Amino acid sequence: MAVAENYNTLPINLKSGSLEVRLAENSLEIDAAQALRYQVFYEEMKAKATIKQNKLKRDIDDFDHHFDHILVFDNNINGTVKEKVIGTYRLNRGKSYNKEKLFYTSNEYDINPLINYKGNILELGRSCVAKDYRTGSTMQLLWSFIAQYVLKYDIEIMFGCASFPGIEPELHKTAFDYLYRNYLAPTNIRPKALKNRYIRMKSENLTNCSFKDFLAAIPPLIKGYIRLGAFIGDGAVIDFDFNTTDVCIVLPTEKIASRYKLHYDRK
Repeated sequence: MAVAENYNTLPINLKSGSLEVRLAENSLEIDAAQALRYQVFYEEMKAKATIKQNKLKRDIDDFDHHFDHILVFDNNINGTVKEKVIGTYRLNRGKSYNKEKLFYTSNEYDINPLINYKGNILELGRSCVAKDYRTGSTMQLLWSFIAQYVLKYDIEIMFGCASFPGIEPELHKTAFDYLYRNYLAPTNIRPKALKNRYIRMKSENLTNCSFKDFLAAIPPLIKGYIRLGAFIGDGAVIDFDFNTTDVCIVLPTEKIASRYKLHYDRK
């Protein structure tokens, strides 16, 4: 992917109506992202918080300070930064890890095929939007920002864990089987669930479901990834802390910039 010579020097700041999306610029803004994540993941979705997380009312981990944090602000809200932040995503280019390049996804998957990939890679995670803002326009704005970020840093592959609700993989066996049979990543970029966490996705005795039924059976975020041309890694993983069953998304970026063309005001 070719990048304009001066593109890396440009900040990314997109606006649509009262909504503005940009990267967090200080610890206060990262704290606002962590507060929103706590609200969505722990209070709403009933993930299991640590004692520290419960005390602080924040979703925090050891990876946060290595990531860029996308924030969506509602500038119509007259309040604190925490009150204005209504959406977030975190992005990790591995720039702080030198040769080790440890990523959050490596807690669940062997991602050496991605780490060894010759082009630039980007890990996505911790995506959440406040309940009242879960609309197509909010997600369009977020993904338009990600498209600009991909161009800015010449990213060729994005990846990360995406979740199905609950910790009973059997409930999602039809969707898992369809994903495995139709969207398994090429071998050279295929993560595989860690041996001690590996859950088989392929089922031998299922009747093939239709694409329409498959789309109806998967969460909206995964549906969005699939429509952008995503693959999945080999094996699902139960995340007991977050009360989810995860798959690993592998998303080459060639379709991103063309699908999410910039049509917002740029500061």
